[in-house]
Amino acid sequence: MRTKRIKVATAVVAILVGGLLAWFATAGPAVAFFSGGLFLDVQVESPATLLAKGAAVQVPVEVTCNATGTVSVSVTVTQKSGSGVAQGFGSAQVGCAGSGEQVTVLVQATAAKPFKKGDAVATAEISGCNNLTCGSETDNEVIQIK
Repeated sequence: MRTKRIKVATAVVAILVGGLLAWFATAGPAVAFFSGGLFLDVQVESPATLLAKGAAVQVPVEVTCNATGTVSVSVTVTQKSGSGVAQGFGSAQVGCAGSGEQVTVLVQATAAKPFKKGDAVATAEISGCNNLTCGSETDNEVIQIK
């Protein structure tokens, strides 16, 4: 009789623990959302558009964030151009909508060489803050300039 009670007690405890784990596991994202977690994401897209005979390129990026106010998005493009390197930098201020937002960043050539049509390496960085914390994220991609 005593063994049967121990088995029943063990089964009841296992069910209760399992129920509690299931309840907390499903509440996880809501707890993270309401606890003020910062989310920043940037993705470089392709193709970029060549402007003014290589003086600049327009680089599309997708921004997803939940920061308060605006975030800073910066893009650097590097490309082999003849025997040298074409390189440039651009930035934009973006408001966070909470979902993916398409943004175009103008990257002006800063080196002596202009950009040209073809492959290039683009690095994008997003930086922002909410009420509790600040952070940044980056993305590196090989893109086409057309």
